Amino acid sequence: MLSCMTLDKYVFRLWVAPFLGGLVLVMSVLLLGRLLKLLKMATSSGQAFSLIVDLLQMTMPYFLLLTVPMAFFLAMQSAITSLQQNSEMDALRASGISYKRMFRSFFAVAILLWLGLTYTSMVLLPQGQLGFNNLLAKIYAMKGVITFSPQRFTRGFDGITIYVDGEDEQGIYRGVILEDHRGGISVIYTAESARFDMTGSQLQLSLDKGVRLEGQEDDQRMLAFDKYMVSIPTSDGNWKQRHSSDHVTMMTPEELWQAVKKNSPGAVAEWNRRLLLPTTVLVLFFFALPFSLTQKRSGKAGSMIAGIALLVLIYNLQLMLHRQVSLGALPGWTMWAEQGTLLLLGIFLWKRAEADRLPKVFSQAGEWVYLLHQFVMHKLGHRLGKS
Repeated sequence: MLSCMTLDKYVFRLWVAPFLGGLVLVMSVLLLGRLLKLLKMATSSGQAFSLIVDLLQMTMPYFLLLTVPMAFFLAMQSAITSLQQNSEMDALRASGISYKRMFRSFFAVAILLWLGLTYTSMVLLPQGQLGFNNLLAKIYAMKGVITFSPQRFTRGFDGITIYVDGEDEQGIYRGVILEDHRGGISVIYTAESARFDMTGSQLQLSLDKGVRLEGQEDDQRMLAFDKYMVSIPTSDGNWKQRHSSDHVTMMTPEELWQAVKKNSPGAVAEWNRRLLLPTTVLVLFFFALPFSLTQKRSGKAGSMIAGIALLVLIYNLQLMLHRQVSLGALPGWTMWAEQGTLLLLGIFLWKRAEADRLPKVFSQAGEWVYLLHQFVMHKLGHRLGKS
């Protein structure tokens, strides 16, 4: 019989290598993608290397908030499926050791990661956003170019915030949200697509099929349009120092809380996002066991694919609700309701797994993936044999 400490150490060793490997791999992919974008902006500067290093360092808090929960969850799945495939889990269960006792070390790790990510989200993230925008504004001023990163808020202009979902091969941006608060009154534009053209010292935004919202509550006015033009003055070579109070994503916790008390939708969404993102690691802890118990012959593939699908679902739900709350379409508590519902569902499924009453769809998912894999490999082998 394994001692308590020996079991904890053994299970932890099964987890730590996949966690570190997955974290390094995903972080490398994200940083490489960001590096390629930053190279286009900074290569004409004599300080290109130092600028890029600084910019990448400032994005680290945001990337950690995304990748650490993912790496924790997938590494926990890897450890559980390894124990199952080697029949070690069956032996432990036959000895009277529950899943709760078996994986208590993972829960301790989840608590530590949650605390660390909360500090990252509340303190390091806004500091990184402020430094990133200051350095980016300086690069814009030096180069005189404008660029927008998909699925990130760009604040390279005074009083203007722009968000785009993505860009196609023709240079057309899709899913555009623009907030213009230069006149002291917030005007929000949403458009299906937009083209950005430089004309002298002006950036011309040609918006297609969207809505213009001006004012708040009872004074709000809405205008639907097929085409709309917005002009933004660009930098003249000088750059203005950004301050944390300029935008909710750069605010300190104290500044953000004051904005929340004024019922600013953007501040409410940002405050809840900073608190909720770290809790994702706790939610994923409870989902790891039920999403890892598959038929032995299906191996790790089935559980891993199901786990990745769960990650995509959770992060897309968080992103969707954050957008709606920031636009004032939904109250802030809906973000907590979504995360709380997922947490309760995860706890419910864990308890069902403890009682060996997990819905069959979880155990059969891996079998379906296994059979699909065998079918594809058979077809490929048959075609290669013919050729």
